[in-house]
Amino acid sequence: MANEQQRHEENNKKHTQEILDSLPYRIMVVNMDKTVDTVNQTFLNEYGLTKKDVQGKLCYEVRHGLKRPCKEAGNICYIEDRLEEIIEKGIFSTITESTDDNGETRFDVITIAPIFDENGKVVKILEASRDVSDRIRLEHKAQQSNTFLQNVIQSAVDGIVVVDTKGNVLIFNEGMEKLTGYSVDEIISSGHITSFYDIDTAKENMKRMRSDKYGPLGKLNPTSMTITTKDGEEIPVTLTASIISIEGKEIGSVGVFTDMREILKMRKDLEEAHLQLVQSEKIASVGRMAAGVAHEINNPLSGILLYAELLRDNLKNDPQNLSDAQEIIDQTLRCKKIVADLLEFSRQTVGNVTSLHLEDLIDKSLNILINQALFQDIAVKRDIAPEMPVMAGDMGQLQQVFTNLFINAADAMGGKGELSIKARFDQEKDLFFVTVSDTGPGIPAELREKIFDIFFSTKPVGRGTGLGLSISQNIVKLHGGRISVECPSRGGTSFVVELPLGFIGQPVEEPVFVGLDDE
Repeated sequence: MANEQQRHEENNKKHTQEILDSLPYRIMVVNMDKTVDTVNQTFLNEYGLTKKDVQGKLCYEVRHGLKRPCKEAGNICYIEDRLEEIIEKGIFSTITESTDDNGETRFDVITIAPIFDENGKVVKILEASRDVSDRIRLEHKAQQSNTFLQNVIQSAVDGIVVVDTKGNVLIFNEGMEKLTGYSVDEIISSGHITSFYDIDTAKENMKRMRSDKYGPLGKLNPTSMTITTKDGEEIPVTLTASIISIEGKEIGSVGVFTDMREILKMRKDLEEAHLQLVQSEKIASVGRMAAGVAHEINNPLSGILLYAELLRDNLKNDPQNLSDAQEIIDQTLRCKKIVADLLEFSRQTVGNVTSLHLEDLIDKSLNILINQALFQDIAVKRDIAPEMPVMAGDMGQLQQVFTNLFINAADAMGGKGELSIKARFDQEKDLFFVTVSDTGPGIPAELREKIFDIFFSTKPVGRGTGLGLSISQNIVKLHGGRISVECPSRGGTSFVVELPLGFIGQPVEEPVFVGLDDE
């Protein structure tokens, strides 16, 4: 009977050993006195040992090649240091780091479990370990790559957003924070792509990416659109996007948003520069034309005017012919004024610069006109800020600007209405702002960009030359300012003149009308 039980135990032990040998883990069973009870074949193979090498040996000799206990060598002894924890938890796992004979760092996953006898007493400790150095290294590389990728995404100037298939934001970089005004916490914790991205536009773009009719399948070619900031501002952007798929299954998408405000501003500036160049070429063309004919026109006009005045004097007793002579004189004077306006338009520098008060300038311009018939039924409303600083400029030229604006306003109202003049000084910008408003019908939207063009006029033929606003704009620019027009929805027209406090004369340029310096 005893022999049979012994054979049974030996068979069980043999069977258990076969199971242990089949495991890919290094297995070592240690008695409570630290002697090795058994190890599996994987243990022997990885350490280059045989069973004779481990029989009767102490665990720290076999496992670590030490000649003294682990604690004395500065290592952890699981039997002495962690036994209570192992018994309480039933299992204990950890990762250890060591250096092999080649100086390379190795990582082991170690799992410790107690073995109990029939009375519940711990009689042995089982240690299962496995070298996971390759896996740890891969994880470290993956972590480094992930960190590098995150740094690239965060440092990108453009806004980058990654969303899942339901539109929940997974990645929201710093560029997107600056673009939308939302913080990454706001978007990821409680936000959604629709917080800044129109849902209908998002659906349309996804439809485009899922089709090969608009470009590569799964890609969105650069598309112009707008996004909405946290403050409700519409920002023009260019979007490029891609669908993210794993093993053919769509799991989300990534979008790159490029802020187009600066680019659009540059385009607008280039267009304005082009328009200014065209305008300059137009002025130069007028100058070349006038240079060839101005003297020739003035000479015969002077002769016509002289003989017409003599003829008028001789026809004092002939009312019918006297009226015809006066008409000749009036039309001749009008021709001379057109030539004079062309010469004025050609001036490229400010003349006599003096210190002046803006209020005096406005009053003098009004006083010239206020008693004329055109202004008899017009109510003039002045709103001039008190104690404005003294400005510098050409009094005569600036007076010409405001006189022209006042006359245009009176003409627009047909001689009946209210002329409003408002003047302010902005201390932060060092700019004077003068607004001249009328209660007329306003300027049609399609004509507002043309009113400063040379020879453009909304007045009937014979009443305007189309030079007044062009000359006024030229004078204001030469003073370092600008003039603009506004037409409120309620009606009327407002011209806003901006003039700098510290006037700096523009560089002297060659006159446009060559050969007319003495005119």
